[in-house]
Amino acid sequence: MEVHIKYINQTVMKIFLSLLLIWAFSFNLFADLKYHPIKFELSTEKEYYYEGEKITFFITITNTDKEKTHPVLIPHTQNVGQKLFYLNLYDKANNTFLLRATEDKMLNMMVHDTGTVKIVYLKPLEKMVIPIYLNDFENYYSYHTQNSSHHSFGVPLFAGIYKVNVTYNPYGIALGDSIYNYYHHTETDLPNNGKLPMWSTGDLSHPMNLKIRRSNDTIVSIEKDTFYIKTDGYYYYYMSEYVPTITTDLRCIHISNLPADSCSVPKSEYFYSHFTNLYAEYMSRFDDGDILEYRKFTDYCPDYLYTERYNEQKQKVLYQCQLPDKRFYSVTYLQPQNSIEEESYCIPNGTKCTVTTYKYDKQGILIKKKQTETEPCVEFLLDGKIRSGKRVTVL
Repeated sequence: MEVHIKYINQTVMKIFLSLLLIWAFSFNLFADLKYHPIKFELSTEKEYYYEGEKITFFITITNTDKEKTHPVLIPHTQNVGQKLFYLNLYDKANNTFLLRATEDKMLNMMVHDTGTVKIVYLKPLEKMVIPIYLNDFENYYSYHTQNSSHHSFGVPLFAGIYKVNVTYNPYGIALGDSIYNYYHHTETDLPNNGKLPMWSTGDLSHPMNLKIRRSNDTIVSIEKDTFYIKTDGYYYYYMSEYVPTITTDLRCIHISNLPADSCSVPKSEYFYSHFTNLYAEYMSRFDDGDILEYRKFTDYCPDYLYTERYNEQKQKVLYQCQLPDKRFYSVTYLQPQNSIEEESYCIPNGTKCTVTTYKYDKQGILIKKKQTETEPCVEFLLDGKIRSGKRVTVL
């Protein structure tokens, strides 16, 4: 029994620590990160924007050192390779730290001449401001314009309230090697060569609120995609093409209950999107805006990419994700004791899963666990590609 308890406690602790570390780093709360005097702050030109409107972000770069001049890389004519700055989009909820989208870290411009970043030296307490633009697709692909227009989350940013920060990541950019010593672990000893220390995944600004309102238009263009909006008086349906009546087939990309000129509703906010061959996204909220259930999923099996579900007391009852090695992990919790009820690991195509169930006595002490193998998915050929679908049991 002691071995079982130790195992489950270790599992819970690993998940908890992983989430805690991600949350802490993303908000610059790692106390052990080596001191970097250059700080980044993100702001917007306006308090709110409408769907599809060009958004102007300002990155304020500050040398916080009161005595020394320090270097920083800034975009110049760079039009290939890794982005120096990229945006991260988080959910507005306060009961979880939920990354909704992040930019592709690589530039995708029509290259005419290979460009570069450049080094700027900021004097003590000196600041500089760099504008970048979202939804500027008039200039997105053109090599004749600045790369500050080359920012996109890859999918439309629909109405709502979000938290956004910016990552400054010079790692992998050749010029960065001349001014930074990169490290992957906080205990790494760096050479005393006059270079600044830089975490290998870059530096982050603090998050800011981004408010996107729904307009009263029936046709909107968001990140180069055009949507035709219809309503049944309560929900608003975003269609990829004009249809005479409301449909919820693949032409329906997004459903929302946000009224015009609004970015939130007092309660029962509804959000659903489906991007064919990418993912779908669904969420329901508590009246205060916190997440009741969030699902990011695909049309294939295993379908879950990321899931968080909470009970009415805001205690987590389900967590699912696709791991970095492409396996799928799922765990359910018994509340209020926060004990694992069942967890599973599935291989990438879902044709084999290892499922472990846990049994407890009335005092919540683990008494046994049982491990089984399941085959929830089956592979098939679709449009020349191997896909996985849910296995159907014939009775």
